[in-house]
Parts: sequence; C-alpha cells; structure tokens
Amino acid sequence: MQENILPTAPPAPSPKKKIKVSWMTVVFIIILTIVLIILGEIFLNDLNRWINPAYGQYGSSRYSTGLFNPTVAQMPTKTYDKGDYEAYRLGIHAAFIIPVFLAAFLLYFLMYYKKERTHKSIVALPYFIFALWMTLHLVLETFYFLIEQYKTAGVYVVLIVLAALLTWLVIFIQKKIHEKKEAKL
Repeated sequence: MQENILPTAPPAPSPKKKIKVSWMTVVFIIILTIVLIILGEIFLNDLNRWINPAYGQYGSSRYSTGLFNPTVAQMPTKTYDKGDYEAYRLGIHAAFIIPVFLAAFLLYFLMYYKKERTHKSIVALPYFIFALWMTLHLVLETFYFLIEQYKTAGVYVVLIVLAALLTWLVIFIQKKIHEKKEAKL
C-alpha cells in the first residue's frame, strides 16, 4: 500500500459571512451618526459651562446652548487668565472624550472582531464614527491649546505629531495596498 507522504494543503479559510445592508439602514446610520455628533458637541459645551471655574470670565455665548441653565451659587470670584480657561476646558473635554472613545472602540471591536457578525453589528459603526469625531475634536483642541499657550514649542509639537501621523498613514496605506496586490496573485 502506498502512503502519501506529501504534506496536504490546509483547508481554505471560510469567507466571512457578509451581512446585506439596505439603503434605508444606511440613511438611518447617517442620521444616527449626525445626531450623536450634535449631542456630543452640545454636551461638551454644557460640561464646560457647568464645571469650568473660569467660564464666568471667559465663557461666551458661542459656548452656550441654552438647553440647560442651572443656577450657579455665587462664590467668591477668583481671577483666571485665558490660559486657565483653555486648560480647564481641555481637561474637561478630555475627561469626557477619552472614556467615550474607549467604550465605542470596545463596542466596535466586540461587534466586528470577537463575535460573529449579525444584523445588529451595524449599530456599532455610528458610535465608532462619533467617537472618532470626538477624538479628532480633542486632538484639534489640544493642538490649538499648545499653539496658543506655548507659541514656539507648541508649533514644534504639533508639526512633529503631524509628521509622525502622516508617516504612519503612508506606511499603513502602502501595506494595505501591497496586501491586496498579493491576495490577487
């Protein structure tokens, strides 16, 4: 009896099950994403108004939404400068955005990578886009703060971060293009 001593090819990986998405679902996903972004921006502005101790001196009507107007007890006023106001605002926004980003990333990761895709997994997408928008908002606020408060050093930090980010993006995109070309061969 002859035995086959050649190695056998591993079985082909099963393709991931694709979920069909209707055009109506896409429309609702876009609307949900826009609503989440608007809600997040309004909440950031209200958080700043409620918590920032320098808001009374430097807060303006552009930060006020008028949705909530809690009465604030009169406290002895402390003098703040514009840098204090911006630093408090940045810290308040970071305290909200970073946990939101982590939660949305976890939701997206669990829905798309850990569990088998279902028709419900599409809901994770608008929350992830919202979290990315809020993170971009925080990064831009941080860049603005650095440039305004630390003129020369801030410009260097912002440009170095942008150069590192663009370098990573070029490498990432090139890697993805290379992987697609290899998959076709």
